[in-house]
Amino acid sequence: MINILTDKIIDYFKKNNIELSRTDLMKMKYALQVILGDFLKFVILFVIFLCFKKLDLFLLSLAVLITLRPFAGGIHCKTSISCLAITLLHFLAIVLLSNYLPRMNNIIYYSIYLISFIIFLIYVPCPNKKRPVKNKKILKIISLILLTFWSLFFFEESKMSFCNCIFLSILAQVVQVIFINKKECF
Repeated sequence: MINILTDKIIDYFKKNNIELSRTDLMKMKYALQVILGDFLKFVILFVIFLCFKKLDLFLLSLAVLITLRPFAGGIHCKTSISCLAITLLHFLAIVLLSNYLPRMNNIIYYSIYLISFIIFLIYVPCPNKKRPVKNKKILKIISLILLTFWSLFFFEESKMSFCNCIFLSILAQVVQVIFINKKECF
């Protein structure tokens, strides 16, 4: 469905704009597929979590993800369907666990955030064969600032399910960073 829609849009540009090269049209098609695919994925997830009455936790976890991931990197799936499935599992796990995890001692949270900061300091941004990292230092600094922001937000939040959601969202991102970097080493 997304491919059909992007093909129609690209055909429109082909017919109405002769200045676009074949490469430009291919880039536009790829960008449109990504944008439309992500939009569709968001709508599906939004409806699912709206039906479960867990939209607040989903949106909070999504906020953590969309602020950290572009700068830190993450795992990418090969197909849109596998991406949707993994993304759904990611958010379901975080949202469901957010309601059931008990409050731990703050020393445990501080320790995990310190370890997360060190992991980000060493491994972020993650290598990606399709999108090489150009501004590694800037991406690292931004990701560390955002990690610190979410960590501070965690300690200021009083609602336990929100605290758990932030904590689990950060932890999931850190696990992805470790996984990607270990995979690149072998």
